[in-house]
Amino acid sequence: MVKLIATIKAVITRVIFAAHGAIAIWQVTQYKKNPIYWSLSAPIGLLVLEGFFTLAIKKNQEFCPSVFLYLSSVVPAIWLLELDKVERRHKIVEETFNFAAAAADLKELDKLLGVNIKLPDIQVDAETWVTLIEQFLMLVLIIGRWLLPKGDLTRDQLSQLLLVYIGTAADIIEFFDSFKDKKIADEPILVFLTLSIWSWSLMQFTIVLTATRSRKPRGATSGDAMIDEESNTCCSDCCCSIDIWGIALNIILQDAPFLTFRLLIIIHYQIISYMNVFFTLMVVTSHLKMSF
Repeated sequence: MVKLIATIKAVITRVIFAAHGAIAIWQVTQYKKNPIYWSLSAPIGLLVLEGFFTLAIKKNQEFCPSVFLYLSSVVPAIWLLELDKVERRHKIVEETFNFAAAAADLKELDKLLGVNIKLPDIQVDAETWVTLIEQFLMLVLIIGRWLLPKGDLTRDQLSQLLLVYIGTAADIIEFFDSFKDKKIADEPILVFLTLSIWSWSLMQFTIVLTATRSRKPRGATSGDAMIDEESNTCCSDCCCSIDIWGIALNIILQDAPFLTFRLLIIIHYQIISYMNVFFTLMVVTSHLKMSF
């Protein structure tokens, strides 16, 4: 029974990944008016093979291929959507995406399925679609981590880990909101830097090490370890403890790039806002506290 439940959860997780990836790619094809962009869904097809392979082997993995394949389909789609949005903004063209028009294509399924599809008469503009896809990305990653096998983690440890993921997701969403600043959107270099750093930070969700290490939220003391170090595996036998590996990964994949970017826009580009200053000081003070 336990094996059956684990299999069902694994299938549901990959279905959610595939559905969200397909929606993101569908939006790209709507924007670009070119079906060739459906080729971005190749990683979604690989999810099926990865699912069979992962369910067939019985060992822990330090790398989560399903999350990586999911990100491989969604992240390029979001890049295209954001770059297209910036291009439209530069051309000062007010365009909206009429959901009813897109729904008309879906209603053609009536002929194939013989089902009367009734869709609400609503309109969702392009900006809203892109924002929903980006923010649901973080939600899907958290849900995926919850449904995927938890390994040696207890329920309490998994709950604590998910809380840390929620905090991490909030940081990433806030960082990505830099696009809302017109000064950043008007600088092509900053646009590419934002997208690159955002994509890089998502890689931490593909590393299963974050689920087995003693990870502490910012500002926590050394006595607040969430997971007993005796249960750590793999990298704990290397030169450093799991705690050190976890902190190093968090700094390399998120804190250091975010801090560098914020200092760049504050010092060099003179783009000063309350949120940029606040998060810059928060990252600096939290790591100074952990050092001492």
